[in-house]
Amino acid sequence: MDLVQDKDFQAVGAPRPVSKRRTATRIGYIGLVDAAPLLVADQFGLFESKGLNVTLSREVGWATIREKVLFGELEAAHALCTLPYVATLGIGSTAMPCVSGMILSRGGNAVVLSEELRHRGVKSKETLKLDVENRKAFRKYKIATVYDCSPHNFHLREWLSSAGIDPNSDVELVTLPPAQMCRNLAAGTIDGFCAGEPWASLAIRDKIGWSPVNSEDLTPSHPEKVLMMKQSFAEEQREESAAMIAALIEACAICEDPSQRTRIAELLSDRKRVNCPVDLLEECLSPTFNYGLGRVENRPGFLQFHNGDSTRPTAADGDWVLSRLAKNCLCKSDTTQLERLKRVLRPDLYEEALKLVEKAPISR
Repeated sequence: MDLVQDKDFQAVGAPRPVSKRRTATRIGYIGLVDAAPLLVADQFGLFESKGLNVTLSREVGWATIREKVLFGELEAAHALCTLPYVATLGIGSTAMPCVSGMILSRGGNAVVLSEELRHRGVKSKETLKLDVENRKAFRKYKIATVYDCSPHNFHLREWLSSAGIDPNSDVELVTLPPAQMCRNLAAGTIDGFCAGEPWASLAIRDKIGWSPVNSEDLTPSHPEKVLMMKQSFAEEQREESAAMIAALIEACAICEDPSQRTRIAELLSDRKRVNCPVDLLEECLSPTFNYGLGRVENRPGFLQFHNGDSTRPTAADGDWVLSRLAKNCLCKSDTTQLERLKRVLRPDLYEEALKLVEKAPISR
């Protein structure tokens, strides 16, 4: 069966030129739970408190985010932690130096397998390997991730490999936008996926899938989403960049406040944002994770917005990304540029922004 895809998710061509004149700071995001800091900063007046006039723009996929940042249609974006790196190298796009001055979220990804696989006796990675071997003569299982060079892809590959399943030959890996995972799983066009919330929780609630493992089980506190900007914008608009980061650091703190959970879930639930039920989104923001099949565990580190110093980009974060890019996404000629890529994460931008942060941001 063919994958179910929206008509507007097609290969992205070169965006049309945009005017250098602008009246607002345009920030893009994908409709995911970990976009909450941007929506909170906007709705709670944090951008405005830093002197910014911000327009948020929901985008259809990560390729669109990348292209719109590169061609100046967005000043910044909620982005996969890998995206500034692949844009800098020009993997799949025009090469243009990009940077990130903060971590928006850590963790939040889960592997989901279909109910059909469970009925076939798949209950773990070991039984998945047996079923993959048994079915190999008939067809390969098809498992989706959101982007080839993404934490989701890395997590899925590492989990499959740990079971002795070769992700390059034993199964077929495909790419889908996050919001299209559940409909494809329900339609039987994929056998599983790895994606961020709320799509794992939605698949489990709708009883079309279950989760054998999540990102906290695999690589706790890994960098997931960052604030991405072109290097030229970050350098030429230092005050604007610092104000954006400062507002988002404050927003990340609010996202960890249990008293704000319902309000944030209501904010996310709008059909123009994430478009999911409020109670499901509250569950995604809670410290528990439902794996399905009656297994619910306390996993407070599964999705983090502001745990201690977690918004600060560190050398360890860069090493986590670069080691996996080198293994999964880069050719030999690219790996020679790894030293240059160490300058993508910018703690100096974070430090500048920190001077503007209210130490105890008021929940507005």
